[in-house]
Amino acid sequence: MTVALQTAPSKTRLYTGYVLSTLAIFFLVMDACMKFTTNPQVIAAQTQLGWPMQLSPAIAILALICTALYALPATSVLGALLLTGYLGGAIALHLRVDNPLFSHTLFPVYVALFIWGGLWLRNATLREVLPLASHPIANTTSQKQLWTGYIVTAISALLILFTAVMKFVYVPKPGEPILFPQHHIHHLAYIEILCTILYLLPSTSFLGATLLVSYLGGATCINLREGQPLGTSLITVVIGIVVMAGPWLLDSRLRRLFPIRSTSR
Repeated sequence: MTVALQTAPSKTRLYTGYVLSTLAIFFLVMDACMKFTTNPQVIAAQTQLGWPMQLSPAIAILALICTALYALPATSVLGALLLTGYLGGAIALHLRVDNPLFSHTLFPVYVALFIWGGLWLRNATLREVLPLASHPIANTTSQKQLWTGYIVTAISALLILFTAVMKFVYVPKPGEPILFPQHHIHHLAYIEILCTILYLLPSTSFLGATLLVSYLGGATCINLREGQPLGTSLITVVIGIVVMAGPWLLDSRLRRLFPIRSTSR
């Protein structure tokens, strides 16, 4: 009873969290609904990003599903994680066409801050995983889960670092279609390396994994935009699941956030 009272959010924190989450949900639903319209301004924006119009309804449905998961308390963290990947795709599209940084490219980041900020204020377990100050934790992970988590984390980190190194040595062949502007390739590699470092540090592993999910969401979006087969485009989704599996196995708090089965009695 005492622990529950200590971890329960204050009314101010709770209401602030609900306000931030509601604003994020309102924007996401409005943005998804606009993708179903044939408004000339919407079409012009999609065309400027180079996004195929025939994919817009499917992306809108995906956004609505992720937003619904976020709005439901039982799946709110899962919904936030999926929306992070979705918003990573939006960032990639803006970056690809060199849209203005603060007003366009980083706008999905502002939405993500509302999504996670609202959830962080309302969810005590998430505040344990992403604390503002360091606190000792009691981890109930078994030895088998620990070793499996270490192996999965190491494989994920090596894979991401390999793709980062390839960006430094890759030179496109003459006439080869370029998926991303060449002057941004090295920037993407540095982002991968930074996110991987955060991912490997125990105190920031969930933050690093979440950032990598967003990055991989961007890769998925670019593949779809270039007309890659669906199976090929979804490889990055599978990698994102593996990336998140490592910290999930290592940290019992993450297993409370993402339970495979209900823990209610």
